[in-house]
Amino acid sequence: MKFNRFIPFAAPSQLLVCETDGFSLRAAVLRRADHDLNVLYRAQTEQVDMAEGLSDVLAALKNQGWQGGGAAILLSPAVFSTLVELPVNPKKPRPLAQMLELVRWEAEPLLLQHVTRWSVGHLLVGQGYMTEEQARAVMDLQQGKPSANGNLAMAEQFSLRRFGDLAVEMGYIKRSQLNACLTGQEWLKSGDEAIECGWAAQGAVEDIPGTYNWLVSCVHRSLLQRWTDAFARHGVKLRAMYPLTGCSAALLPAAESNAVLLETQPGLGLGARLAGGSYTALRHYLHPNKAALDICLESYHALHAPPREPVWLACWPPAPELAAELEHMLEVDIQRLPHAAAGDGVSPGMCGAAYHALGLGEATRCAGVRVGGPLPPVADRLEVRAAALALALFALLGVAELSLWVRKSSIDSYKQQVDASWRSIDEAVKRINAKTAEIGQIKDKIKSLRGEQSRLENLAHFYDQDIPERMYLVKGVLGMLQTVVDDEVVIERLDEPDKSDKSAAKPAAAANPAQPAGPLDAKRIEAEHFELEAWALSDSAAQTFVKRVGDAAANWDLQVTESKVAFGKGPLNANGFTIKLRLVKLAEPDGKIIRLSNPKSYETPTFE
Repeated sequence: MKFNRFIPFAAPSQLLVCETDGFSLRAAVLRRADHDLNVLYRAQTEQVDMAEGLSDVLAALKNQGWQGGGAAILLSPAVFSTLVELPVNPKKPRPLAQMLELVRWEAEPLLLQHVTRWSVGHLLVGQGYMTEEQARAVMDLQQGKPSANGNLAMAEQFSLRRFGDLAVEMGYIKRSQLNACLTGQEWLKSGDEAIECGWAAQGAVEDIPGTYNWLVSCVHRSLLQRWTDAFARHGVKLRAMYPLTGCSAALLPAAESNAVLLETQPGLGLGARLAGGSYTALRHYLHPNKAALDICLESYHALHAPPREPVWLACWPPAPELAAELEHMLEVDIQRLPHAAAGDGVSPGMCGAAYHALGLGEATRCAGVRVGGPLPPVADRLEVRAAALALALFALLGVAELSLWVRKSSIDSYKQQVDASWRSIDEAVKRINAKTAEIGQIKDKIKSLRGEQSRLENLAHFYDQDIPERMYLVKGVLGMLQTVVDDEVVIERLDEPDKSDKSAAKPAAAANPAQPAGPLDAKRIEAEHFELEAWALSDSAAQTFVKRVGDAAANWDLQVTESKVAFGKGPLNANGFTIKLRLVKLAEPDGKIIRLSNPKSYETPTFE
């Protein structure tokens, strides 16, 4: 029995159930309500490509109000279920790896035989695209057998050709019908050998001591992964795949321990016999052209059931007259296996698989192939160990609570004394905090007064020293230029760059890279500088002017840097030489002005 039967919240409350026969897809969203199921939404499509069909049905469900996501299960004829006999007692299970190896050893050849049934010819006949006689004729030609008219040449011509291509060339089917079957075949069979299995323990085999029946379901791993990826692309997690027939057994009443179950799908049938609540026989029937009545009759007779055992019938699509026909033919009472959720678009197998996945039915009557492999025994499961650990923690917590309750009375009296002490401490802390806040206000006031004092000192220094020194330097430069200008030189511009420009305060060595500086120039910076532009009639006049400016600037602790003389137009567009130079006042890095020489004392000239 599933673990979520004991812990109901371990299973989801809603489940997406999908069912495919290889050429169509049905989907329904079922909700668990107490111990029953309700259908919320349903959709179906006849799309042959299952990836596109899944997109269609999920979009239709969302249009009806489904929020998407969650868990899903899938019923597919690609999943094969059978009874296998294993020397494993269900009460003494083997380790998971060993059990998986035993089941695969028994199930792998049966699955390979089952997959051969999904040949192109079988699918074409099952869909009604061609008759069995036509399929037999194509196979004869394919195998090189002579035709009925004895034409051996034609048989040799078409031998070893593909069945579908031969059927198209012989005019039995259309190319579109062949393509549809090939597309459906991709979702029914796989060429790899790896398989995934699921199992459920049954009863002991009567005539073989120490051997037990196990209900096994298996599918190719690549096909399971392909379906898992298809659901994952839509944000849905595929939990398991189930066989198309056989899942309705989960709907049988729990008290029905001895019974015969007949289940039909188009072209498929299943007969199962339960004794003591466990499977004792399981027969699959596959014939695309057989009617449901014939399939049920052959399945029932193959079980060799006693005449008095109750017979349950699960039929899809619904056929109310089938039960009456079986009663007439078998002369036994037929009980239909209905469910409130089964009906339009929801088969009994879908309801049974949902019962099994949600833990509502008997777990041993249905077996699915779980994505990720079968779960280990209950005692080895992580959730069981977590529950045991939680119970142990609860027990420890109970003991701790009892101990704390015993000590609580003695602690309460001591707590009252401590509370009284804390109240006195709190009052003292409040007084200290008040004093601390008062001291902080005084500190802030002192800091504010110091800032105001510094601002006033800087302002006094600016008006007392910086402004007079600046005026003295500017007047000196203007007077100096007046003494060095003659009739052949015209001063065009004298500019003093903004002192806020940080690029002006640069090392003296970088002021004029072309002119070598003194031994200490590399450590000095520019404190002041002026940019002078003039024009001279001749090159000799220009060079003389530059030299005069340098000699005169030395008297004001200035240096001439970056002097340039070049031919250029002057006033009135006259030919001459343009002069550009910089007058720089140097200072030490600490701001101390460098005195190059003693400035000559002369009266500062005035300009009208």
